[in-house]
Amino acid sequence: MQIITAGRTGPNRSVRFGGDPVLDERGRISVLGLAASTTRSVDACGPESATLETAELLGAAGSVVDDELRTLDVGAWTGKSPEEIDPVELGGWFADPDARPHGGESVADFVDRVHAWRTAQAGLADRCVVVAMPVAQALLCRDAGRFFAHEVRPATLYTCDDA
Repeated sequence: MQIITAGRTGPNRSVRFGGDPVLDERGRISVLGLAASTTRSVDACGPESATLETAELLGAAGSVVDDELRTLDVGAWTGKSPEEIDPVELGGWFADPDARPHGGESVADFVDRVHAWRTAQAGLADRCVVVAMPVAQALLCRDAGRFFAHEVRPATLYTCDDA
């Protein structure tokens, strides 16, 4: 399975959790550069604004929008920078995949949801999806305990070998 991450947004640049921002100018330019270097057709994308805009810039307007490919729900942390969050809560969230100090989705539940979607796609290894960066991390990790071990970048193509 091919995974394309959405282009950069303002919160990517300023390191903020969640929200539904659109691509910034640099994000659009990066996606257009990726579009010029890949011939992949997009089969599905997540529902976020930046993800939909990325798919459109890649020439995939009208791709199937799959809600199971939505990004991690960080609840009360949405729009906040790491400095605005209690360091004990933030550290606990990074250390324990089942933690949900923000009241949203735990990393474990999120990874399970994304892996269930991937499993349902079995036999479709040639699929290409456009997703938010946390969804790409979930698709690339083997389990929730390794979620944060996968660093991904905006407007980048990844391959998920075990899909």
